[in-house]
Amino acid sequence: MRSSDAHLERALEEYNDKVNRLEDEGNTKELLDAYINRGMILSMMECNVSAIDDFNEAISIITDLENSGHSVDPGYFVKCYISRGELQSVDGGDSMADDYCIAASRLKELQPTSKYYDERKIIDMCSNCAGDMIDSEHPVEALDFINKGMSLLVGRTEDDYRNCYVEFSNLLGQYYMDTTEAQKAYDTFKESIRVAKELYESGKLDEMMDLVLAYVSKGDMDEVLELESEFFADREAAIELMEDMKICGTLDDDELLSSLHGEIAQAYMQKGKIKEAEKHLMKQVSYNLSGSTEYLNGDYDDE
Repeated sequence: MRSSDAHLERALEEYNDKVNRLEDEGNTKELLDAYINRGMILSMMECNVSAIDDFNEAISIITDLENSGHSVDPGYFVKCYISRGELQSVDGGDSMADDYCIAASRLKELQPTSKYYDERKIIDMCSNCAGDMIDSEHPVEALDFINKGMSLLVGRTEDDYRNCYVEFSNLLGQYYMDTTEAQKAYDTFKESIRVAKELYESGKLDEMMDLVLAYVSKGDMDEVLELESEFFADREAAIELMEDMKICGTLDDDELLSSLHGEIAQAYMQKGKIKEAEKHLMKQVSYNLSGSTEYLNGDYDDE
């Protein structure tokens, strides 16, 4: 057994004893905390059904407390619903989104001094939840998390907070894309590129793909807004960054890069720029052939 597994087993045993004792004593606030902590341990152990049961019990306690006129720290409330929502994401997103939306109703109350949260944990939670909402096609519901995360970044000039700003700007831009607000999406991705480029040029950008995706997404908006020269510039910038990543061995997958080469090649062909088109087509072909060769050689995951 790995040391991490042994640690979780010991922690689970401790909280099992604590839950059993507190259920007998009827200590509601401590029992609430025990259910949440045990739920998190079970979640880390991938015992999802049991973890959901614990979060259900915790939510019941919160409901009973509030119905009887007792105040409950918003950290308890948000942690329960976010944790249960994460576990229910395997159901296709609707159950997850429902729980995230309930949690969002208390985001304004959530502070860095709240139970289970500090400033960075709130920022990370908001980023993860917003991304989950957008990925599951609930962009409108993502906005509360984006706004909460952004509110904690106002006036912060430290590099790690500026990296968070880029991440949230990309999420906000995606929200505007999904709600068909092209000009706002364009402006937001332009701002994301500005900050990400400053970080990149000073060697402080944490995730190169944040800058790549900002260029790609702004390029999509360039096309919608018929900004032809900007479209080509943004596509070329994204491709150049990904080519550098490939050379450095930090590009996980060629699929997007190959697709961008093919897309810009077609755009150059339509403009009659055959030489530029051929350059990108040859790159796309080389990546496609490389992928086919890897597959034929057995360099793929068994399904």
